Amino acid sequence: MTTETQDPISTHGLYTYHSVIGLLSPAGPGFSGPVSVTVGPDGMLYVACRANPNQPEGVRVSRCTRDGDFLDQFGTWGEEPGEFIWIADIAFSQAGEVYVADENSHRISIFDTERKFSRRFGQQGSGPSEFDRPSGLAFGPSGNLYVVDTLNHRVQVLTSDGEFISEWGSLGEAEGQFHMPWGITIDQAGDVYISDWRNDRIQKFDADGKFLMTFGSSGDGEGQFNRPNGIAVDSTGDIYVCDWMNDRVQVFDSQGTFKDVLIGHGGMSKWARNFLDASPDIEAKLELAVHNIEPKRRFYRPVSVHVEDDGKVYVADCYRHRVQIYQKLSA
Repeated sequence: MTTETQDPISTHGLYTYHSVIGLLSPAGPGFSGPVSVTVGPDGMLYVACRANPNQPEGVRVSRCTRDGDFLDQFGTWGEEPGEFIWIADIAFSQAGEVYVADENSHRISIFDTERKFSRRFGQQGSGPSEFDRPSGLAFGPSGNLYVVDTLNHRVQVLTSDGEFISEWGSLGEAEGQFHMPWGITIDQAGDVYISDWRNDRIQKFDADGKFLMTFGSSGDGEGQFNRPNGIAVDSTGDIYVCDWMNDRVQVFDSQGTFKDVLIGHGGMSKWARNFLDASPDIEAKLELAVHNIEPKRRFYRPVSVHVEDDGKVYVADCYRHRVQIYQKLSA
């Protein structure tokens, strides 16, 4: 991990860049198209990698320390138990089990606290506990699982074993309707936030699906979105939204008022440095190309964000194959 804590670097000075973890790799220390990042109950960083169709061996969930030391990985590409085709998100239950959403297989796979495959549920359809491209996952305070059912344009609430409890949402632009929803997070009060992807907005509901508020519109200005996806809420109520096509993470207060924006400031990770130390000929070639390094520091399709109580903000920078870490200065 490279630590580069410095002066405030966000647009309104509320955050500073901390470090980066990552390297393009289909296995071991590295990521391949990271699409979900979270911290598990063991205090370790979990990163789900989607890879690409030409390199399916990169599909996995990696585990490392928050200082960037690689520990292990689990899951692989395929359709058998414990395998995935197209990972969308991961979440931890209150029991410490890992739930993994697979868009392509239309199901949720569950791994135990030792990261061994336990069970799975779901199939393609529009009925109860059926999915059409499940994406975001989150557990509420009561232990129920909330699943964003993207192409069914709804949110399903299930038990931890996948038994249907309730649902809300339909295709449309009105309050409480969705057009290909994607990300989800649940705050300390149990309220649910959904990234309404094609409608370029965020919607907030109570735990039972009652509409509370919405914010955002299409565009690239402050408070506007171009396909929002990953979303998180910190302990102070601030809302973080990965603004996918605008290559940034926007921050809002609890009422949906714009506060700040992160655009990416990634340096060289410890994994990348170790690779170059073992490959001096490659490093020499890279030194000739540093004149164009600035764009590489920026986000390129950020897709997931996770915030810890200490103010650390973890962003899965998907097309750069890394996780960028920031520090909230007021935390």
